[in-house]
Amino acid sequence: MRIKFLAIVLMVNCTVLSFAQGIEFFHGTWEEVKAKAKEADKLVFVDAYTTWCGPCKRMAANIFPLPEVGEFYNANFINYKLDMEKGEGPDFARKYGVRAYPTFVFVDGDGNMVFNRVGGSDAPGFIQMGKTAVDKFDKSPALAKKYEGGDRSPSLVLDYIKALNAAGKPSLKIANEYLANEKDTKSDLYYKIIFESALSSDSRPFSLLISNEKAIAKLVGKQAYDKRVYNALIHSVQKGIEYDTEDLITEAATTARKVLDKDNARAFPNHVDVLKADAANDGKLYISGVAELNKNLSSGTLIDLSGIIKTLQSKYSHLDNAQSILGVLYKKLADYSDDPDRRLDYAMYLSGTGDKSGALKEANKAKEDAQKKGIDTTKYDNTIIKINSK
Repeated sequence: MRIKFLAIVLMVNCTVLSFAQGIEFFHGTWEEVKAKAKEADKLVFVDAYTTWCGPCKRMAANIFPLPEVGEFYNANFINYKLDMEKGEGPDFARKYGVRAYPTFVFVDGDGNMVFNRVGGSDAPGFIQMGKTAVDKFDKSPALAKKYEGGDRSPSLVLDYIKALNAAGKPSLKIANEYLANEKDTKSDLYYKIIFESALSSDSRPFSLLISNEKAIAKLVGKQAYDKRVYNALIHSVQKGIEYDTEDLITEAATTARKVLDKDNARAFPNHVDVLKADAANDGKLYISGVAELNKNLSSGTLIDLSGIIKTLQSKYSHLDNAQSILGVLYKKLADYSDDPDRRLDYAMYLSGTGDKSGALKEANKAKEDAQKKGIDTTKYDNTIIKINSK
């Protein structure tokens, strides 16, 4: 009986992982995807394919859905699929010299090609290709040269900090040097530099982020502001856990009670407990922590539920109560998000558990939501067919 249960768990886990953790592709126009990339300071990864291309189909079926591939590409790029023979595809092919398929093209937010490669690949090679593109996109060395050469203009500082952050390099020193000397503390550039550099709550930029809440939230949007505040608090907690510095965790928790809204402030200590349990690789404590966290989740949550789902699936799915909690989290993520793909993920989770009627209901609702947003529904139709075939 135990073996049968584990087999079911593995089946559910593999089914959901293949849908929820592979590459997530942006749906929209080419201009929209470039704008999104520019806003996020990321490259666009373009899968330039055709419907008759065999290697294209193998990449889509065997490589794009892999968890390790999705983890890297979703973190580093805005991902986009474009049929070279339809819609905007032919113009794209002419502009970027696409003559064989698949061609993988990496383009910046201004439409400049940074890197491309032709032909399929295995997962390690595909990830390495992405890393090569990221390295070529790293603007920080060129900006560092200008900065060290004496350019301390706010626009250069902002670009430098954003480039360092995008490359995963520390930017706090640059931010602090700017903040120590800047006299114009009411400009948009000043507020943007604070926002971009407030990555941890134990920093001067974070203090300025809080004290300039109205101006910065108006500039970047309230949702982006709230997420930056929450993520900065969590980052400090993670540092406290990594370096075994309880004072840092306590300070973040105290600040959270002051600066977060009621619902997120109530959930914050639960989130901290979950992070501590995972750091200790204590699966039972992790699951009980997530169960407590779940009680305090609201539609306005700032917590990365997809990250918690991923950890549950990849590390603790074999433990008691993990699957029931996964189901609850998938549903909440679907209900709280305005992205139809999250509801499609929930549908596939239900399908993996054997709940065919529930899966079809959620998949059809995801398709309806996608239609309302003007998103191509091919993926949703294929998922519905897949669920019906079981």
